[in-house]
Amino acid sequence: MTKWTAGFLATALTMSFAGAALAGGAHGKCTEGTSEASLQARVEKMKAYGWLGVEKEKNAAGGYTITAVAPASPAAKAGFRVGDVLVALNGVALTDANNEALKKAKANLGPGKQVRYTLRRDGAEQQLTATLAEVPQEVLAQWLGEHLMDAHLGARVASN
Repeated sequence: MTKWTAGFLATALTMSFAGAALAGGAHGKCTEGTSEASLQARVEKMKAYGWLGVEKEKNAAGGYTITAVAPASPAAKAGFRVGDVLVALNGVALTDANNEALKKAKANLGPGKQVRYTLRRDGAEQQLTATLAEVPQEVLAQWLGEHLMDAHLGARVASN
């Protein structure tokens, strides 16, 4: 773990404990708490997710547009590009109406698993397959910090 990652986690944990105390221990939508054991359980859960290596944001049509592709990531190796619009994951359309089907499609994904995305690029649909990697420590720290800020402190973290 880098000094920056360790420092970030320590700061995030301190802010979380302080926020919980100020709020009388009440948290937003997360019921896991901020004890060391709870946070370690959250980290283990996050580690179980596979990492593709893209940042995305919801577009006006309700789809997801890729805004960044991490260098040397599974996404970069598979050919994902900034501006691609994600349409489906393993054949399940990426829409709000498909939340339950998407949860099922994502349930068994983790490091080493292959995912097939349908995407729209330059007006045409195509499919790309990537093998998910382990979540890098820096990304894990970011995910944990966003979770703590959002679910425990009630401060929405802006996404890239």
